[in-house]
Amino acid sequence: MRNQYDMIKIRYIDTSAFVKYYGKPKFEKGSEKVENLVDEAREGVCILISSVLMIGEAVSVFDRWIRIKVIDAKEFEKIFGRFLLDVRELIEKGSLILETINPLFISLSIELIIKHHIPINDAVHLYTAMSRRPEIDEFVCSDGNLLRSADKERLNVFNPEI
Repeated sequence: MRNQYDMIKIRYIDTSAFVKYYGKPKFEKGSEKVENLVDEAREGVCILISSVLMIGEAVSVFDRWIRIKVIDAKEFEKIFGRFLLDVRELIEKGSLILETINPLFISLSIELIIKHHIPINDAVHLYTAMSRRPEIDEFVCSDGNLLRSADKERLNVFNPEI
């Protein structure tokens, strides 16, 4: 079922990894690896898939960076604007697919919460990746609990921090 994408690597990327593209390397371990993944997507070498949940989660991370004084308000505006432009560009190129969330996804994610003891946001990411399992080559994430859960669900995991 990968006939049209046989030569293109398809990666599910969760928020913990994607935001590294916007972080400072001294605060965001693995940011260089994520930068390479996003550049590959821009070049059409790979396709990134995530949940639409990633948009809100990323903005929450950027907001947290202000609160812990990793960035200031001016840097936030710059990062936020770049993030929105990047997401738009990648979607328009077909290099980023954001899966919508519907009530069924939430309902089916509940099983993963109980099974792996992970929060709903992580369960939604994991369920979204599992629903596209035949297409996904790698599950890219830097959240330890989510990585362990994805590994237990037999997804090929990649932690950019390693």
